[in-house]
Amino acid sequence: MASAVPSRSVLTGSLHVTEGVPPPSSSARSRATPATSGLTAAAWNRRSHADRARGMPHWPQWLRAIPAAKRPNALMRLFSALFLLLPGGALVVSTHRHAHAALTSAVLLFVVAHAALHSLSAWRSTTERVLLAPMRTVDRHAAWMMLASAWVPLAIQRVHVQPISTLAVAGLVIGTVCQLCSLRMTSDRLRSTLLVLASALQFITVALVIAMEVN
Repeated sequence: MASAVPSRSVLTGSLHVTEGVPPPSSSARSRATPATSGLTAAAWNRRSHADRARGMPHWPQWLRAIPAAKRPNALMRLFSALFLLLPGGALVVSTHRHAHAALTSAVLLFVVAHAALHSLSAWRSTTERVLLAPMRTVDRHAAWMMLASAWVPLAIQRVHVQPISTLAVAGLVIGTVCQLCSLRMTSDRLRSTLLVLASALQFITVALVIAMEVN
């Protein structure tokens, strides 16, 4: 008959040690506190979700305030507006120095129209306010307005019987296709992507037209 393993306790000060009893395993300790682990995971998930909703801490406050779903649209349109304003301003000045007044006015119309429409869309993504009816109409027909302003410099160039490169025509046509396709898009992100791409291609087209006018 097997005898039980004796257990001997040693009392030293306030420390009570029991010999012959193995310490609890790590799995037993983890099973002993399931509520604590679940609470910690839930708190971490809530914090991660809140951080993603607010954005990174080093971002400006106005950018963190934009809902995560609208943030890519706002950044794309804002970048496009700045791209049209800064190099576009230089293009207007160059056109004014080397070309006639009609072409300068057409380039200025192109730059202002595209930059203003992209800025309006970016601002609409950053605010919860309801836009006024005229502003909603302008934003809804932004593709048509961009398309019209992009074709004006080319039309003036043809009136003055100046040659137009095939690359410029290709950029204008591809940009036009992008703008027409954006009219049927229900996704704001995809619509913004097409309009930004169209603006970039048409800006290159207008720059090529001006370069041929100068040369």
